[in-house]
Amino acid sequence: MSLSRREFLVRASAATALMTLPLELEERDGAACVVLDLGEHCGLRESLAGYATHLCHPSSLALLRMTGWLIIPGATHIDPSTEQLILASLHHGGTVLLESGAAFGDFPAYRDQLRDHLQIHVTSPVELWPAHGIPYVDYSWPVGASVRDFSRVIPLAPQAGTIIARVGDIPVALARRVGSGTLVFLGSPLGTALWSGDAAAKRWLDSLTPLGGYRQTWYRKM
Repeated sequence: MSLSRREFLVRASAATALMTLPLELEERDGAACVVLDLGEHCGLRESLAGYATHLCHPSSLALLRMTGWLIIPGATHIDPSTEQLILASLHHGGTVLLESGAAFGDFPAYRDQLRDHLQIHVTSPVELWPAHGIPYVDYSWPVGASVRDFSRVIPLAPQAGTIIARVGDIPVALARRVGSGTLVFLGSPLGTALWSGDAAAKRWLDSLTPLGGYRQTWYRKM
């Protein structure tokens, strides 16, 4: 199988940044942050590499504590085990950042999974380029940041929660309290911007997570 130069660089970056952890790890003080690889259900490997490169440190060994952070990049499908992990983390006061990759996958099935399992309501994907000129995703929380996105986004329908990002008048990101935890849904892939070194994307993620690239972050593959 032949690879383009871009695909090769993406895979090389991911292989360098991501690590497989031993089954038993020492638990350390402070909240852990886990970047979860959904395997075939991660439709944006470039986005996965972006989060892992920015957050993960080669020497980090921290367990997922239920008061910590769970980041799921480029999700195109939510199977029962992923759903259980999300809900358990939220139930125990954790924060889950769910980034959608469904604009590039089986959208109808994913839309139904979001609605039925997480009560997130989305509408059909929107192609940003070139109809929206040079498109920026304008985040308003936890800090203001404008991140360029030339791909597709998944708009949010009216629902409970706070809209935290828009492309023009299109709402594309949501934050919502679920039990004692917080669910953050991104309908625009932030990880691809992280992978390309976008300073605004890095600043936004560092403001959102209490870790900001600290060592208590690790990568886990399903």
